[in-house]
Amino acid sequence: MPQVAVSILNYNSAQSTIACVQSLLSFDQAEGGAQLLEVFVADNASAESDRHHLQKTLVELPNVHVQKNAENMGFSAGHNRNLTAIFNHFNPDYVWVLNSDCLVYEDTLTALIKCALQHVDVGIWGATLLESDGETIQCGGGCFYNSWISSFRQHGRGKSLSQIHQLKSAGFDYIAGASLFFPVETLRTGLRSAPQISGKSTIDHQQWLNEVFFLYYEELDLAQRLKPGLGMAWCKDALIRHAGGVSTGASNRRRTAKAEYYSTLSALNYTQLYYPRQLWVMAPARYLAKFLQLFMKGEFRLLGSLTRAYRDFWSA
Repeated sequence: MPQVAVSILNYNSAQSTIACVQSLLSFDQAEGGAQLLEVFVADNASAESDRHHLQKTLVELPNVHVQKNAENMGFSAGHNRNLTAIFNHFNPDYVWVLNSDCLVYEDTLTALIKCALQHVDVGIWGATLLESDGETIQCGGGCFYNSWISSFRQHGRGKSLSQIHQLKSAGFDYIAGASLFFPVETLRTGLRSAPQISGKSTIDHQQWLNEVFFLYYEELDLAQRLKPGLGMAWCKDALIRHAGGVSTGASNRRRTAKAEYYSTLSALNYTQLYYPRQLWVMAPARYLAKFLQLFMKGEFRLLGSLTRAYRDFWSA
């Protein structure tokens, strides 16, 4: 079997991260290959108690490497640090960027590897993300994006798992970021350089994930940067239960101020990078639509986060 390195971030979610890692190791034990899987976990400056619990538990597990970041570097930078460690100490055939709030099945990785071996022209593979009931599709591989109003639609959302083979396997605008499975050559040679925003970015190190995006939209950026000849596809048999929102403190699908701020800021940055002519339509349209949506839902606490993201974007 090929060797796989997994990159996971932890931010004040040790219990979820530990469960994710243990689900990965259950696959490794089932396959009987002690060297098949290497798991790299980076803690993004969590609270001391959370970080201590994470370190104490994971240090006892085989093939798990834990590193501590001095500050919360965000999703992209945190994974980039993990990827640097992976390429410095390991020579994988595949790299799996996985959210800490995911639980994988014993055959999930086998399915991903099988898909990748059968379709070598695919640069990024998505998985079947399921709700906590394990029967309802949250996202079938990827999503569709409307750049004019910065809205997205998750493929297959709400469908029953029994309907999975009625859904198409490709043609998405991007792969859902909770699970990004890469043949290693995609990361080595298959991505164009990460574009930066003039006057806002001074990053000069390797960026597999674009650090313009602290949280959200990094998967859309990856899709834009895939070199010609590489596609994106959905491995239907790779099943993952995905809680969602753990690192931002969300519960029961209720959006947090942090999530509102960064989703808005990243939407503006993404549009400026890839659709600059649409920015003057998208920005006011999004603000008005989001303001009305939050107001109608009575989520007045999030209006400040929305406005602050716009202020920070235009003043940077």
